[in-house]
Amino acid sequence: MKKLTLYNGPNSPFGRKAKITSIVQEIQIEEKIINVQEAVFLDKNNPLRKIPTLIVDNNQTIIDSDNICLYFDNISKNKTLFNQDNYWQIMSMISVTNGLMEAVLERRMELIRPSNEQSKNFIDKQEVRIFRTIQWLETNWNNHMNNEISMDQISLACALEYTKFRFTNDWTEKCKKLNIWLTEFTKNEFMKKTIPKEA
Repeated sequence: MKKLTLYNGPNSPFGRKAKITSIVQEIQIEEKIINVQEAVFLDKNNPLRKIPTLIVDNNQTIIDSDNICLYFDNISKNKTLFNQDNYWQIMSMISVTNGLMEAVLERRMELIRPSNEQSKNFIDKQEVRIFRTIQWLETNWNNHMNNEISMDQISLACALEYTKFRFTNDWTEKCKKLNIWLTEFTKNEFMKKTIPKEA
């Protein structure tokens, strides 16, 4: 059995997505929560110094949450989270939800800069992008009817919960379909085990 070490953060939505995939696909990993800003040791494996980063048997590095999820899915004996019948729809929705996570994260990073260095215009643009994307998902995402867990569901749940965690839940009033689905989906144990928390 290969030794899998997942370097992660306490509240990264991308890292959460990878952790959930390991749980759903029953892949045994050793998770190490790190402070990326101080993780100089990670540079030899990932020069971007981003999380999550997966180290396989101390000699192979898998970078990027989507690649890590695909890897876990590939080595799992369980049913794939990337159904071939609607594979490209799943992949496209994952890209949209990744963009949502990035917008929330970039807004957050701008807000923790010194006040005299913050760009209100940049923050406003991210907020417009966040609400526009969630509204688009409310209208266009239809895989919520699928009773089988899929990767776009996991990615979307992480993105929406991260939006609530770092920004707002105001979107829940206008996007009732998504909110109802999320309320049910977060009852899964893998969601409860990976709730984001302050470092």
